[in-house]
Amino acid sequence: MIAVASALALTAITGGTAAAAAPASPNTIYCPPEDDRYFQQTASSWYASDSGTLVNNSAGTITKTYTHTSNKSYSTTVAGDLGMSIDFVVASVNTKLNVSTSREASYTTTTTFTVTAPAHTTVSYRDGILKRTILITWYHTYSNCTVKTVRDYAYLADNYSVAS
Repeated sequence: MIAVASALALTAITGGTAAAAAPASPNTIYCPPEDDRYFQQTASSWYASDSGTLVNNSAGTITKTYTHTSNKSYSTTVAGDLGMSIDFVVASVNTKLNVSTSREASYTTTTTFTVTAPAHTTVSYRDGILKRTILITWYHTYSNCTVKTVRDYAYLADNYSVAS
């Protein structure tokens, strides 16, 4: 009797017919499949480089060109369980972290780099291959709304120069 009164009251309030809400069945749950990836640089280290100091005691700016002393190369690697190509990771990292990584970085004994020192300054420089360690977190949402999380590392090559 109370249920009938409640249904009639519901009908009067909504202006329509009363219907009981059916509980959601696990078979009716749907989420759009989706991939979310997050990239975080956790470390960087010089894989190989040449460095030194340029001292300028003059009143003008000086520029000096140096040549690397060895042949070195480093290739980007991505953990296989991340399910991402090297090119995809390189492009994503460059865009999202605003860096200049590539599939491979290298230099030879004929590769040169230039250092400029303003008047009355000493400039420390380093030119070579920087290895960037990137933590990638990948969240994959399935259509049944379950989420798979994969976390692993990629090691990216970067031809890099710094002077200070």
